[in-house]
Amino acid sequence: MTQVHETEAAIDAAIVKLGGLVTLLPEAQAAAKLSPVASDATFGYLQLAIAGLFDGRTNMVALHNELSSVKDKMGLRNIVVGTGDLGKLLPSNGQIAEADEIAAVEEARAA
Repeated sequence: MTQVHETEAAIDAAIVKLGGLVTLLPEAQAAAKLSPVASDATFGYLQLAIAGLFDGRTNMVALHNELSSVKDKMGLRNIVVGTGDLGKLLPSNGQIAEADEIAAVEEARAA
């Protein structure tokens, strides 16, 4: 699920970048002394871009949840399939560990 986490993070990073444009565009318009009429279409496209990213984020989270559900249905509930906010899992050694730590150990064993 590393790719899922990376994709979620990339969408969030794009939302942050668009947030910068939300601030920058009105400031640039004011600095150039442009009428709101002159840039109305620009703000419309910005709004659509923001809405599209938030829709994409919502769909990505739904995909993430669906993949987790499929994993659980396959009997893999306590198998780490990625890193991140998976919570605490009980590994085969019987000690509670963070999912990232478990994944690091598994990766080290595989190497």
